[in-house]
Amino acid sequence: MRLKYTEDPPTFSDPADQAFLQKLQAQVGKRGLGPLFRTLLISPTFARGFLAFFTALRSQSTLPADVVELAMSRVGVLTGAAVEWNAHAPMLKKAGVTDEGIETVRTAAPGHKGSDGEGGLSARLWDLMRYVDAVTKDVNVSDEVFEAMRKHLKDDRQVFEFTMIISGYNASSRFFVALDVAEMKDAKISKAKL
Repeated sequence: MRLKYTEDPPTFSDPADQAFLQKLQAQVGKRGLGPLFRTLLISPTFARGFLAFFTALRSQSTLPADVVELAMSRVGVLTGAAVEWNAHAPMLKKAGVTDEGIETVRTAAPGHKGSDGEGGLSARLWDLMRYVDAVTKDVNVSDEVFEAMRKHLKDDRQVFEFTMIISGYNASSRFFVALDVAEMKDAKISKAKL
């Protein structure tokens, strides 16, 4: 870590910060705060916002689990954030993606237009992954890639949520790697431990 982690647990003079810490400690239980929380708590105000935002991204969208976890896992691969990949690849499996499909998410060239069944992924997941790739690598997404993604989501809300999840995880991945949270900035994105 390029900054100094907070103590586990830290102490805060502001009662609101201390109350937030107590709530967080109750959620994590005996496993303790760990590197992510000990980094976020450098700024309790930002930690509150970060956790509220990422809780919504992870668990409060209208998207199917495979779509959410595809976005999170693929962003981890493309940004070199092993901490994201290691956390979300097993969730991708839990969401129904095969081991072959997960390995394809890890190894496919960015922007590859795969066909149905190729690499263990459906045409739907290929189109969605191309969108993840474009948002992450290009930012300015072509109409062709956008429309291919859009046909697999049921409404504007899902398109919005999918794009926000991709964008949010791009932010967190860049944060993790830049600050070397959990000492993983140089870790390779290796085959998932499923």
